[in-house]
Amino acid sequence: MLKPRLVQNFMDEHVSRSPARTAVVDDQASLSYGTLDELSNQLAHCLVAHGLKRQDRVAFSMQRSMHCLTAILGILKADAVYVSLDPKTTDLRRSSILAECRPRAIICDRSTLKQFDLAASAQAGMMIIVLDPEQSPANSSETHSIGWDEIVNCSCHRPDCLNQDDDLAYIMFTSCSTGHPKGVMISHRNIYSYIDWAVACFGLGPADRILCTAPFHFDMSTFDVYAALKAGGTLCIANDMMTLFPEKLVLFIEEQEITVWKGVSSLLMYLVRTGVIGPERMPTLGTIMFGGEPLATRYLQQWMQTYPDKRFVNAYGPTEATGVSLYHMVDRIPSSVKVKIPIGKPCTDTEVFLLKEDMSLAVPGEVGELCISGPCLSKGYLNDPLKTAEAFIESGPGNSGRQRYYRTGDLVMQSDDGTYVYLSRKDNQVKIMGYRVDLGEVEHALLTIDGVDDAVVLVAEDAQSGLKELIAYYESACGLVPGQVVAELKMHVPGYMLPKRLQSVEKIPRNDRGKIDRQRIFDDNVLKEAG
Repeated sequence: MLKPRLVQNFMDEHVSRSPARTAVVDDQASLSYGTLDELSNQLAHCLVAHGLKRQDRVAFSMQRSMHCLTAILGILKADAVYVSLDPKTTDLRRSSILAECRPRAIICDRSTLKQFDLAASAQAGMMIIVLDPEQSPANSSETHSIGWDEIVNCSCHRPDCLNQDDDLAYIMFTSCSTGHPKGVMISHRNIYSYIDWAVACFGLGPADRILCTAPFHFDMSTFDVYAALKAGGTLCIANDMMTLFPEKLVLFIEEQEITVWKGVSSLLMYLVRTGVIGPERMPTLGTIMFGGEPLATRYLQQWMQTYPDKRFVNAYGPTEATGVSLYHMVDRIPSSVKVKIPIGKPCTDTEVFLLKEDMSLAVPGEVGELCISGPCLSKGYLNDPLKTAEAFIESGPGNSGRQRYYRTGDLVMQSDDGTYVYLSRKDNQVKIMGYRVDLGEVEHALLTIDGVDDAVVLVAEDAQSGLKELIAYYESACGLVPGQVVAELKMHVPGYMLPKRLQSVEKIPRNDRGKIDRQRIFDDNVLKEAG
């Protein structure tokens, strides 16, 4: 029987050959491959000793540090499935995710421990594990939590493995128009296929130092974590402050001698606008991948003019397809700011095609909805077979013989040379600062606020920065002012979902079918500010 291909095994070769090599570093400390292996083994044994079973879910909510990798690997080595929580999200959203995935355990650190009711968690049968060497030793009978001392007293040897290739590795929750996040289920096979391609395509090896700026609850981090482990390189985790202050991020890139960065497009744009890039800066950085949302062409022009010798890659892929489905090596500076940067061609073992509204295949020059098929395709949405069946189609169109495919909702056109170009979203999902945001989810949250009678959320481009931003209009017969609405909204959605502008209006236009007429709002500017 073939040995299962599990993603925690990416590091095995490097643990045995080069245990002293640095596996992960943050702004405070680092872990070698040998130490990371032992700590994650100990965490796995601790989880199993407390009753964790194969494919049980384990949530983790931690500040960005090297021990996020300890948590991920420890969960996987215990045959379990990890669910990364945003430590800055609202209590409501966190509770919604926990209720949906029903974790057997929650891993936190000393700063996020306060997010959880320990007694209630224990009563519900959930372990609370504080993965933090600086946290005071926990007395489980009093605190209902498991502390660092208990973890490091467990065995350093790898626990026996029961998982198979098609078992889940993680569940990642994304925005949904119902107001409830949906959990995308990703298997070991999905990640293995993606990372095998990525390491080979970009020629990654032990000398590479991969920058991680993506949050661990965001699918862009999948490349960062597993490409580093597969290549035997070093994962360099930037803290939240670095993404807010570009000079700190550039200094970190220089100090850590970063060679590869897969960053969200808006962050690359931010670095240009703040003036921190220059020919003499970041000399070791050789490959820059960008994605999560379209990168404004004028910013790519400035990056490529500043760094003519660096490799720039536009990487496209939905959460439902694990990571990158298409990519485009940008071999020349775009000739005009009006030129759209292609999303390129499919990765190895990935098939893509475009469906027109009549379900026929689009040919080059025609616009269609991008569909993806291949081993990177998710198993679907947690606890939602209906939504899974709507998005994941079991057979290809016509007599093509295609296997199961995913409808992305992205409108794309194929050029005559075979490359694909992204045009827009088919529905109301947008990308803001790299995060997927469903406008309907923000509208749903607005309509839960007492005094908000109707609401619409639009996305527009800021004239100065070129960044996308959310704009919300609402009706309020009782006269709620924007400040009151924002205060309430903060309790329902994460910060990146908060509209940049809110305006109370007399009437939101609707069409004859009772639906909000978004296009009319843009075209005719029909909204009038409430008196």
